[in-house]
Amino acid sequence: IGSSAVLNALLDPVLQFLRAVPPPALLSFFIIVFQLGATMQIVIIAFGVVWPVLLNSADGVRTVDPLQLDTAKVFGLSRYRRMVNVVLPAASPKIFAGLRVSLAFALILMVLSELVGSTAGIGSQLLGAQRDFDLPRMWAGIVVLGVLGLLFNLAFMLLERRVLAWHTGAQRL
Repeated sequence: IGSSAVLNALLDPVLQFLRAVPPPALLSFFIIVFQLGATMQIVIIAFGVVWPVLLNSADGVRTVDPLQLDTAKVFGLSRYRRMVNVVLPAASPKIFAGLRVSLAFALILMVLSELVGSTAGIGSQLLGAQRDFDLPRMWAGIVVLGVLGLLFNLAFMLLERRVLAWHTGAQRL
């Protein structure tokens, strides 16, 4: 999508439309199609997290310096080698930005899917605590979510710093 102007022009409106649809709005649809359970939960999480990664990746590919691509072509690199050795490294910072946003969305959508489609999990525990007016249990669930988000973010930052060690933006993390 990012490397083809025609494909980008054709697909971008559709992708932007799908990205703008909030996953909670499709919850009923996902329940009907996939039934309550783990499959529905995975699908709603996947639907919500795919857009930042896909759109950032396409944008990262689109913004690769044409001079780098031309130089690789002059040196006889195959299309595959140009993709692996030039495009992927140049697009990596934007790909990681999309992954980082998606990580937060995944946690939010996990809780949302557990609120509706599960009898176990943090979301289900939060809903039960709210129904029972059990404030300590409710706040415990909220704190657990905050700690999980923090730990996921720290782990992702370490991974990003390691994978993108060559990139100056990653060195400041």
